[in-house]
Amino acid sequence: MPNSPKKPSLEEKLNEKLIAVHHQEEETRAKLLADKLNLPYLNLTTMPIDSDALFLIPAKDAIAGQIVIIGKTDGDLKIALSDPANATAKKILAGLGARFTCQLFISSKHSLNQALDRYKTTKQTGKEITGQVEISQETLSGLQQELKSLEDIKKKIEGTPQDMATSVLEIAIAGAMQNDASDIHLESKGHGALFRYRIDGILHDVVFLSPKTYGLILSRLKLLSGMVLNVHDKAQDGRFTIKVDATDIEVRVSIIPGPKGENMVMRILNPKNINLSIKDLGLREDAYQFLSKEIKKPNGMIITTGPTGSGKTTALYAFLKEVTSPEIKIITLEDPVEYHLDGVTQTQVETEESYTFAMGLRAILRQDPDMILVGEIRDSETAEIAIQAALTGHIVFSTLHTNDAAGAIPRFIDMGANPTTLSSALIDILAQRLLRRVCKFCAEEYEPTAEEKAKITKALDGLPKEVAVPDLTKLSRGKGCAKCNNTGYKGRVGVFEIIPVTPDLEKLITKSPSHAEILELIKKKSFVSMYQDGVIKILQKMTTFEELDSIVGER
Repeated sequence: MPNSPKKPSLEEKLNEKLIAVHHQEEETRAKLLADKLNLPYLNLTTMPIDSDALFLIPAKDAIAGQIVIIGKTDGDLKIALSDPANATAKKILAGLGARFTCQLFISSKHSLNQALDRYKTTKQTGKEITGQVEISQETLSGLQQELKSLEDIKKKIEGTPQDMATSVLEIAIAGAMQNDASDIHLESKGHGALFRYRIDGILHDVVFLSPKTYGLILSRLKLLSGMVLNVHDKAQDGRFTIKVDATDIEVRVSIIPGPKGENMVMRILNPKNINLSIKDLGLREDAYQFLSKEIKKPNGMIITTGPTGSGKTTALYAFLKEVTSPEIKIITLEDPVEYHLDGVTQTQVETEESYTFAMGLRAILRQDPDMILVGEIRDSETAEIAIQAALTGHIVFSTLHTNDAAGAIPRFIDMGANPTTLSSALIDILAQRLLRRVCKFCAEEYEPTAEEKAKITKALDGLPKEVAVPDLTKLSRGKGCAKCNNTGYKGRVGVFEIIPVTPDLEKLITKSPSHAEILELIKKKSFVSMYQDGVIKILQKMTTFEELDSIVGER
């Protein structure tokens, strides 16, 4: 005979009664507060909650602020909270209020805690919660007409009320797009924050923001990016989208703590920056003709090298655009996917879930690809799998962080790659840098100095015959104008060096050569260094020795 359910003791009954009375008192206090604030009261214990709306506020912020979004319709939010005076809740509401029309309800703490428990039981629909800044093309165009220079942006921001964080953010975004800035930096100085743009690889100060303005912008961007509002002592990463009519521009956001406050960087991933063909990269004609054939080979590995920001990803994407067709399957593995490519299956690593480059590459090989792009080879396991893929009927594109093309081979061997299999897998190594272009709006020609003539003669000595070299007449430099923010430069051009793996080099690789031994061999062949390529571009009046010596250095 089954056991009868245990009857609650008198003490348990009394506790249940006291808890019920306490909850009822909480509801009464919530109703009184609602009346006082002239806001509607809501009991959430049986209220259905929209899961997509719920995660617009990160769980930690929702708990700290005793606030929860219970519903979302287009641009309207229904928000329940226990105390509108709560500091965290006020920050959350300030951020949400810039994007949505918010209808507030007062609920008891007991009722809210039950709703907050939904974070544990409701499945988040996406891996990242991201916000969206919508700017119409008309608004953007209007702002861009006003923001022709960094001085214009400074004046516009200084003339905007301190509490209008949304307007300041719109100005910052429009100014970045107008000036082709790749990054927006906000650096806390204790008594405010310095706002800077990175344009053509160089940082430019724009304006100093007051503590109030920076605090509001920081809160707004944390909410937009799915970060935790009340965490100030840890690094955080997130993203949001700028929607300009039908165009989506992704923004990656990084925050790190500092002794004077939090510092933020926004990386703007404008799709127009990858609409480059292989010919648009700035390759010499002979290099263009060579690479155009190499990337269409049926198997092997092509590596691009260079530091962060040297254009490696742009080059690889240009290669993919050149070869994409319905007849072949192309799969990428990136960290993260920054730009979206038509006709390409793109995937990304997930470090929090231990989905590494090595693990992802193994999975991709089971998907029957013809061509694979691996964002970066960082370890021996990824290197080994990439090499095996290149040896088994796949063309593999990837990147390494080395100073030049010759350095890629010792780097692979240092990571544990077998020199013999590496020599068979590699077909080309490409190294590159980006140099600022002479501003076409203020360019002026001048007679080269004796020192510059000597540099040109030395660099071009022994250059392969197939490389076209312009005559040395006059060089070009920018005087500085409003179009280039008085720098004399606007835009960038790539300088490259390419090492094809010839039979002689393949044989040398099997002997684990040093960097110097590789250079000694390739200089006997038709090799053009990045420095030599830069000198050719100086003769073509694209850039200057100032840029070349600063970014590449004489080699």
